[in-house]
Amino acid sequence: MAFEKPIVAAVQGVAIGGGTTMLTHCDFVYAGESAKFKLPFIDLGLVPEFGSSFSIPARVGHLRAAEMLLLGEPFTAARAAELGLVTRVVPDGDLLATATATAQKLAAKPAGALRASKQLIKQASIGQLREAAKFESREFSERLRSAEAIEAFTAFREKRAPNFTNLPKPLAAE
Repeated sequence: MAFEKPIVAAVQGVAIGGGTTMLTHCDFVYAGESAKFKLPFIDLGLVPEFGSSFSIPARVGHLRAAEMLLLGEPFTAARAAELGLVTRVVPDGDLLATATATAQKLAAKPAGALRASKQLIKQASIGQLREAAKFESREFSERLRSAEAIEAFTAFREKRAPNFTNLPKPLAAE
């Protein structure tokens, strides 16, 4: 969250859950045209993590964040670019070269000015992001022990659809 140097990411294949949410902490995100994204937290009886309950709505707006996080449906690299989650979609074969070229351009710049500029860009939101991550971590830990999460993971292991209708009522702490 507070890494002082610019972070360049390249997404190839599938980015699920934390593989997608961690991208909101990067400064440049390039996705191969065949990349797929998914945020299945709720389907697993869990909640968003890595500060994504703050960073995703901040980046894409509440309505789009609700669609991504509450529905948890997969989306394409083109949709990720449309939402502002990736800097640019590139042909799969050009992905690493594109990310590397950006990293090389950054490395050639004055390091002090680059670090200071990144800090200035992020300073307004870093406190909110840390708070969100703290609350998410606490809730995520509790949700891992919930009847919903247990059913979701059991169903996954048993290769069946989860059934959340007959679960015990949550305790006040859940």
